[in-house]
Amino acid sequence: MSKKTEIVQKLLKKIAPRAPLPKPLKEGTLLEQGMLVVLVRHMSQDKAESVLAKLKKAFPDWNEMRVAQTQEIAAQVQTGTRKATYEECAPWMAAMRDAREWLQEVYQKTHGFDLEFMKEDQPAASKLVTQMPFLGLSGGSFLLWLSTGKQLPVHSALVRVLDRLGLISRTASPKKARDLIEPLVPEGMDLSFTTVFGEVADRWCLQTKPTCHECPLVDDCPYGKKAFQEWKVQQARLEAQRQREAARRAVFEKKEAAKRAREEARLAKKAAAEAAKVAKEKARLAKIEAKRKEVEQRAKKRAEAAQKKAAAEAQAAARKAALAAKAKAAKDKSAKKAKPAAKKSKARPTKPAKAAAKPKTRPKKAVKRK
Repeated sequence: MSKKTEIVQKLLKKIAPRAPLPKPLKEGTLLEQGMLVVLVRHMSQDKAESVLAKLKKAFPDWNEMRVAQTQEIAAQVQTGTRKATYEECAPWMAAMRDAREWLQEVYQKTHGFDLEFMKEDQPAASKLVTQMPFLGLSGGSFLLWLSTGKQLPVHSALVRVLDRLGLISRTASPKKARDLIEPLVPEGMDLSFTTVFGEVADRWCLQTKPTCHECPLVDDCPYGKKAFQEWKVQQARLEAQRQREAARRAVFEKKEAAKRAREEARLAKKAAAEAAKVAKEKARLAKIEAKRKEVEQRAKKRAEAAQKKAAAEAQAAARKAALAAKAKAAKDKSAKKAKPAAKKSKARPTKPAKAAAKPKTRPKKAVKRK
């Protein structure tokens, strides 16, 4: 066993595929084998084969399934009809959504549902599996393995990963790549070798912007070590930049806070001045209003006093007029009585007036002498 083979065995143990690969169908097209790969991600091999049989029977034309609703497909699996409640279909929804997605991906890449050309055109097949992200390189390697009669599947992503690991030199020739890779593969591990490194290519060893710092093989990968160091330097620069940005933002926020405080103080002062002005104006208006009310009150009192005085004068005048009228009436009455008496005195002779009586004098008393 060569040193590189030992390295490969060590690397294979570090990677755990996200989903197991199925056992190949005894009889089935490459499209159906790919459908089985997708279904095994959600259920056991036996159940996946049973579901695949139901789908083949329900949808003789795969395009009919591609354009069907996911709930219709799940209902077909659950009840054998296109109608079922969502609760009945719920256990199958995720798997049927992925199965439909697989058909959609095949249709978009090939404009049909026939993948049998992969058996005849290996370069085209290798290129196709690297362009099917939903199936992934692990599932694509499974299809390549079947299309080549269970020989070592080789594609550009596998060559890229092994080149970065320093195990082979990159080449564009599939035949030359196969000759370089085959000595590295442990006996009987053709499929697992390709699927594991396909998993690495899918998840970390991307063609552009690989995430070497997350890859489990970074310590054994010359390319990954260099990229990891560059990533750490970049992260340090980004961290320094973030700190500078944070400091700049802190200064800016402090200035903004001070500016807001000054503005709030100015607005508060202005509001206080406005409030004082309004209060002063209110006080002035209240004073004017109080003075106006006082003047009105005095005027009202004067008017009431004048009204009372006028009423009293009118009442006095009325009493005076009443008394005058009463006196005149009495005078007129006495005058009427005096007229007949005057007529009688003219008819009788008048008696001579009596002589004035002499004043009577008292006699003086005699004064007794001692």
